Parts: sequence; structure tokens; C-alpha cells
Amino acid sequence: MDDTTNNNMLGQTDEEIINHEQFEDMRDLLEEDFVDLIQVYFADSKQRVAALRIAHQKDDNANGFETAHALKGASANLGTTQLVRLSSQLQEYCRERRINEQAVLIEEIAIALHRAEQEINQRLGQ
Repeated sequence: MDDTTNNNMLGQTDEEIINHEQFEDMRDLLEEDFVDLIQVYFADSKQRVAALRIAHQKDDNANGFETAHALKGASANLGTTQLVRLSSQLQEYCRERRINEQAVLIEEIAIALHRAEQEINQRLGQ
């Protein structure tokens, strides 16, 4: 089994988790407030993932769309590229009124959030 097959079986891709340039630009812009922003981002994003799970259970495409949109925007600010892509996909499914079919995608979002948190903590030396 090659690495690509193995990575895909683990839900991983070769796609970058964080856009380095965008991340560093935001860190430079916010300076000492950056760590606070990161903490708020992860707290909010975890709540959004929980809200996405509830929206899925309730077949609530409107709330799913709004939550995915908010997650995508916050993620774009930090350059968390996987989360932007996955949130955008979920928005499209919600637009098509198909959130009830997206349990796997929502879990991929949760995993991408976890990976982003790990990578950002590593970059910040935490």
C-alpha cells in the first residue's frame, strides 16, 4: 500500500492544512493579540462543528448553511485551507438541501479542525 492510499484511508490528503503565508500575515497584523484570536477561533469552531452535527440530525439546511459559512469565513482569515474547502462543500450541499446526507463530511470538518489546531499549536510552540 502506498502512502497516498494509506493517507486517504486515514482521511488525510496531501493538501496543506494551513496556508503559511496567510497565517504569518495574520500573526504579524495582530501581534500580541494573535494568540487570543487563535483561542477564540478554536472555541468558536468547536461550537460550530457541534452545531453542524445538530443541523445534520435535524435536517436543518438553513442553519447548516449559516454555520458552515461562518466557519469558512473564520477559517479563511487564518488560512486553514482544508477547513475552508470542506466548509464550502458543506455550504453547497446545504444549498441543495442535502445536509441529511453529510455526516461523513461533517466528521471530516471536525478532523480538519483538530489537525489545524495541532499544527497551529506546534507553530506557536504550545
